[in-house]
Amino acid sequence: MGVRGLESFIKENRTSLCRTISLSASDHSEDKERTPVIVDAWGIVFKLYLDSLPWTSGGEYLRYYQAVKRLVTAWRRVGLEPIFVFDGPAPAEKHDTLVQRGQEKIVACQLFYTTSVTSRSAPSFSRQSGGVVLPFFASHAFILALHRLDVKTHFVPQGEADGVCVVMADKIGGYVLGRDSDFPVLIGRTERCKGYVPLNMINWIEGEIVIPPTPASSFAPSQDGKYRPSGMRSSVANQQSFQPVQNGRRNQPYHPDHRQSSLLPSPSFKNPTLVLTIIPPQALRHRLRLPATHLPLFASLCGTDYTPPSNTQQFFEPSLSVVQRIEKAARVLREQLYSPSNQLSSGGGKSGTFTPNPADQVVQLVKKVVKKLCIYPFDTEQALDETVDIVIEAALQYQLPHSGVCCSVYPFCGELDPMGCQTPVNMPGDGFIDDAVPPVTPPSSGSDYKKKAKEAYAEARRRGLLSSINHGWLSPDRVYLWHVLEDPSGPNWKGTEGSRGIRSAAWGIAEEGLGGLRWQEEEEEEEEEEEDHHDASGREAVQTEAVPSPAARLVAEEGADQDSKTEDKALRHLLGVDQSETNSEAGGVQSEGTTLVDADITLNHASFSDPAKDPARAITEWSRQGSSKRIGPSSLPLPPLRNIGCDDPPPCLLPLDERLRLYLVPLYSDTPAIIALPISIQSLVATIRFCVIDASKRVSNKTDVHMWRRDETAAILRASLGTYSLWLKEFRSEGSYKNQKDPEEAKALGEGGGRNWPLLETRNSVLIAHLGSVWADAHTLAQALLLMPSIASPPKHGSTSVDSDDRWDIGLTHIVPYVFYGGINLHLLLSKIEPSAGTGWTWGSNEQGMFDRCWAALIDGLEDGVIVGLKREMASTGSNGSAHNTAGLQADESVAEEKQKKSKKNKNKRKSHEKSQDDLLLASPSATKGGAKGKGQGKNLIQSNGGRFDLLDGLAM
Repeated sequence: MGVRGLESFIKENRTSLCRTISLSASDHSEDKERTPVIVDAWGIVFKLYLDSLPWTSGGEYLRYYQAVKRLVTAWRRVGLEPIFVFDGPAPAEKHDTLVQRGQEKIVACQLFYTTSVTSRSAPSFSRQSGGVVLPFFASHAFILALHRLDVKTHFVPQGEADGVCVVMADKIGGYVLGRDSDFPVLIGRTERCKGYVPLNMINWIEGEIVIPPTPASSFAPSQDGKYRPSGMRSSVANQQSFQPVQNGRRNQPYHPDHRQSSLLPSPSFKNPTLVLTIIPPQALRHRLRLPATHLPLFASLCGTDYTPPSNTQQFFEPSLSVVQRIEKAARVLREQLYSPSNQLSSGGGKSGTFTPNPADQVVQLVKKVVKKLCIYPFDTEQALDETVDIVIEAALQYQLPHSGVCCSVYPFCGELDPMGCQTPVNMPGDGFIDDAVPPVTPPSSGSDYKKKAKEAYAEARRRGLLSSINHGWLSPDRVYLWHVLEDPSGPNWKGTEGSRGIRSAAWGIAEEGLGGLRWQEEEEEEEEEEEDHHDASGREAVQTEAVPSPAARLVAEEGADQDSKTEDKALRHLLGVDQSETNSEAGGVQSEGTTLVDADITLNHASFSDPAKDPARAITEWSRQGSSKRIGPSSLPLPPLRNIGCDDPPPCLLPLDERLRLYLVPLYSDTPAIIALPISIQSLVATIRFCVIDASKRVSNKTDVHMWRRDETAAILRASLGTYSLWLKEFRSEGSYKNQKDPEEAKALGEGGGRNWPLLETRNSVLIAHLGSVWADAHTLAQALLLMPSIASPPKHGSTSVDSDDRWDIGLTHIVPYVFYGGINLHLLLSKIEPSAGTGWTWGSNEQGMFDRCWAALIDGLEDGVIVGLKREMASTGSNGSAHNTAGLQADESVAEEKQKKSKKNKNKRKSHEKSQDDLLLASPSATKGGAKGKGQGKNLIQSNGGRFDLLDGLAM
């Protein structure tokens, strides 16, 4: 959400609206308490990734994880303590906006695949101003880094995080940091909030800067009234002396792989200083000369995500700039607000005259402003009323939340429903940080299973590990499938039978554990039942309205009155009208307390149906339709509800081994060979195995264009294990993690050395997109089964956070599958290029041994032709690979023998090829002149190409 034109208005009036402060590590001691900063997380997630890393490779999650740690560490060094707040699922009002963003992602994918390989592989392509496709697990890697650094977080269950950020900052007396022009409006009514820091107005510089103190009556950053850039190094009194300015980007050698975000200090800085540009809470209302209570109305007149573009066209002349539109909206609102007629209607009349309802005052004020603001009159009174309603609804979006976590099962307790929280004992206080939530205890009896399942899901949501399930539970009619970088002219991998089966299983498990999803009731059910009743009597259906009973009429009228009272209360609170005013003051009758009729309304006015009474349960998914470039809905039926007893636990509370089996079954990987692998590796092998089987089912017209090939499958498995090995090194180094990194950090981030920008071939990009799509579906299934990772917690000092002695086992990785995913490594190995050692890549005997185990488990039991080029190798171990299931050690012996034969054969081939090349070189004129030198060049040529042979030539099939 954002106010149209307000960001440009702030930039143009920066001198009067903003002030600047500098924070340096030398000014902050460890004993000094840090200043809290409430961060709107999604702005940081996008900017940090897109500034630092290429999105075209598919995802560089390890380097992003390291960048997040650098960011938090740098902020803490200068005395800031961040608290990150994440958005929840968007409300229904933003459906069209989300679909439009999805279309933009498809356009970005189309541009990628229609651009030449050389052009799209250049670093400049991913930095262009067009659309981008943020890698799916970017936010998840961001959250993992926060957990490892013990940073406080809050995850909004529904809607945007703007209001929660402002409330938290006001309670603890901190700053708000983000990139949303709504924040200057929201902080206008706060008391303790220190101000709003725009994300694009922070900068790191070398050394300290001297900023003159700001007068209390002005927000200008200097005493002479002139704005001074944040990079200025000298005070006003010391302007005569020359001091060079370093901003971290100049005087540095250009490197195509070097991408430095403005959020991070340059590694070359010895004393980094953070310069913040702050908008105080009172700045905007003083500049516009409007009361803080009317800033939301001002914002809705300017235009937000909740107002149609037609309002802007109707309110402002086309010749006006965005800044002039801001000035016009403020001027018209100010004139109508302080006009004598408005003052008279608000209570300034004679004694004994009729006083209107406060909500009616708001409507009348908005109607006057809209009529005055419009550049041409409305055709009808109805059109005017519709525009007024739109403006009021948009203004109501700025109402700040009043409560946070209410109980241990929030938000699955009904707090988001009209009835409110249904937990008998609520939690004290109204804080938003979830530290006071009691831990989940194991159920003691069957009757506790339902509650414990909800508590387990609620705990996972509070940690940010249940985003997909929370979205589906909240809005099963609007589940938006994230778009990976797939070819729009090819198939949509989300629509395959296997992928739909994974998601169907996930939603079925989640529905049982949560006691049902928030299914929307069909409004036409009663009408259909009435028509069926008339038709069954053998007579023609009479087109008459059903006459409701007196009790039903009373319930409907009371329900409408209750909704009206709620809306009036929200309007009064939003615009600062005295809450003590009652309907009796406006000539009405004051309502009495809650009655039995009100209770009956609450029970019968529920807007969500019981899943047991709704056999046609289906999730509505929004994704790309087939091979088209259009986003549309598709229905995903859920499995039938199970008939279980009260003592049977839901799937999410089953023992771990049973939940792991439930995870493997939809992935076609419930085999003894995969189950025997370390738990941390099972999800990797299962996902790749599902990909090759899923692709083989896409074969049409006797072509295998979508099928995976043997060398491609092996390259992806090898790249995944190598990337996982890099993550293991990172985790093991965090036991003694310090705030100040060593000089080798640039190499760890991949900022120097090696070939980090491979050619992004179309075939390789399609395979990586398929892998990412399946991993996203499996990630949802892991959330439903509560396969929580143990690494999502701060490491203990001096420990590696690894529970097992096995170096490959760090616990469950099903919800953090990005530890296997490295886009650049995948592209390099698919192109048969070894990743550079400068990026930390290593491949030793341990990695090779694990690769052999994973490969044997991956192809175990696969049918002939599932992987192109695998049939010939599998023939030696039995038909359809059955030898792996029945022969055991005999199969291993035959594989070892086959490996030895192939190795000897390839060695002889290389010797023969080398000899023939030497003969050719010696026979050439240049070789004759060069003698032994030419022969040495031939050997070097053969050795340099020796790494190009097939990856599996020396491996067991």
